[in-house]
Order: sequence, then structure tokens, then C-alpha cells
Amino acid sequence: MKTKHSLWSYLMSLSTTLIIGSYNLFANYTNNLYPAEHDIIAIPFAAMIGTLLTLLLLLLFQHPYRLRKANNAPNTLLTKSASVLATTVTVILLLEHILYWSTPKHLPTFWIFLTTLCFYIHYQLQLYGFIRADINH
Repeated sequence: MKTKHSLWSYLMSLSTTLIIGSYNLFANYTNNLYPAEHDIIAIPFAAMIGTLLTLLLLLLFQHPYRLRKANNAPNTLLTKSASVLATTVTVILLLEHILYWSTPKHLPTFWIFLTTLCFYIHYQLQLYGFIRADINH
């Protein structure tokens, strides 16, 4: 799988995360799984949308590194640092969401965040050259 394909897998899992997470929250709310005093579910929706936007912004911080690597140009310390920082923050955010959603009521959201993290790690391993992208496809 090329690095480009790994990126698309990660982006698709991000959009799926928002859809499945929102559906899970709404289904739990309509089935009265939340206490009556917690009648607002806008905060978790906003948190998921905010996380999605943050992850996309962090992915943009890796864009200069990805372009230089694709063109076989040397990377500067700034591009490497921004890319590594974006990777670190993204992994921390995804791990935080995995821990937060690891309750029985939210297992679909937990699994999709875990899947997103796996796709992201695979993409990062290819981006930084720890595993080779298959160039035959």
C-alpha cells in the first residue's frame, strides 16, 4: 500500500469516526441511557467535531514534510520538528479519546477511534520510513 493510500485510509476513518460516534451518542440518548439531568449531548458532539478539526489541522502540519519526502528533497529541522510534534499530539489525542469512550455504552465509538489510531500509526510508519510503502500498486 502506498503512503498516499495509507493517508486516504486515515482520512476515511476520521470521517467514519465522526459518523459512528455521532450515531452512537444519538442512539444512546434516544434510548434513555443517559441520566435525565444530562439532557444535552451537544458537548460530546462538539468535542468530536473539534477533535476532527484538530486532527486535520495537525495533518496539515505534516504536509511540508510529506511534500519534501515525496520530491526526495532534504527536510529542514523545522519541517521535521513540526511533523514529529503533529504526530505526537495526534497520538495523544486519539489515545485520550480511546480511553474516554471505553465504556460499555460507547463501544462502537471506542472501536472506531481504535481503528483510526491503527490507520494513523500505519501511515506514520510509512511516512517516516520505518516500513516501506508497496510501490507495485
